[in-house]
Amino acid sequence: MAFLTAGCGGYNKILKSSDNELKYKAALKYFNKGDFARSTPLFEALGMPFEGTQRQDTVNYYEAKGYYMLHDYEVADSYLANFCRVFGRSKFAEEAYYLRAKNLYRMSFRSELDQANTVKAIAAFSEFHSKYPESELGKNDKNHFTELQNRLDHKAFMSAKLYYQIDDYKAAIVALRNSVKDYPNSQYKEEQMFLILKSSYVYAKKSVKKRQAERYIAAIDEYYNFMSEFPESKYSKEAENMYQEALSFTKKRGLSLEAETPQDVNK
Repeated sequence: MAFLTAGCGGYNKILKSSDNELKYKAALKYFNKGDFARSTPLFEALGMPFEGTQRQDTVNYYEAKGYYMLHDYEVADSYLANFCRVFGRSKFAEEAYYLRAKNLYRMSFRSELDQANTVKAIAAFSEFHSKYPESELGKNDKNHFTELQNRLDHKAFMSAKLYYQIDDYKAAIVALRNSVKDYPNSQYKEEQMFLILKSSYVYAKKSVKKRQAERYIAAIDEYYNFMSEFPESKYSKEAENMYQEALSFTKKRGLSLEAETPQDVNK
C-alpha cells in the first residue's frame, strides 16, 4: 500500500499492476477517501478478473456509484441498470435501485426539452418504493417525485398550448383536452380549460358560414364546462364576452339554447 502515498506515479503503477488484490485494496481506499476519479478506473479494471467471484457485485457496484459521483450520469445509468438486473439479491441492491432513480432524476431535463428520462425516473422511483417500501433511503423522495410529475404536466401543457399560439385551433382543442385528461389535477387546469373555450370560440368565428353555428354551440358548451369548474376565474370576464357573442350568433339563426344560462352553470 506504499504506492498510495506515492502520488500520480504510484497510482499509475497500481493501475498497470497485475496484482489484482493490490488494485482492489487501493480502489476501496481511494473510494472511501472520495477520490472517485482514481477509484473508478481501478474498479473498472477489476471487472473481468473478479467476474464470477464473491467480490463481483462489490466491484460492479462501486464502479457504477463512482460514475454517479463523477456526474457521468449516462455511463452510471448503464452500469446501475445492469447491476439491478444481475445482482438483485446483493447487499448493495437496495442502494443501487435508489441510486439509479436518483441518477435518472439528475439526467432529466427542463420541461421544455425531451422528457424520456423524466418518465424513466418516475418508473425507477416507483420500482424502488415497490421493492423497498420501508427503506430509509426513499423517505425524502416525495419532493423529487412531485417535481418529476410537474415537469411532465408542464411539458404536456406547453406542447398543447403551442397549437393555440400558432393559430391551429382545431389541433389546440384536441391537444388541450388530452392534456386535461392525462393530468386531471394539473396546476394549469384553469388556463387549459380557458384555452379550450377560446380555441373553440375563435375556431367557430373563423369557420366558413355553414359550419359556424355548430361550432359556436360547441364553444358555448365549453363555456359551461369552464364556468362550472372555475366560477371565480380571472378569465371569467373574457369568457363571458365570448359566450355572449356565441349566444347572439345562435339566437339570430333561431337556435334555442335557453335550457342553460350563465347563472345555471354554478347552481
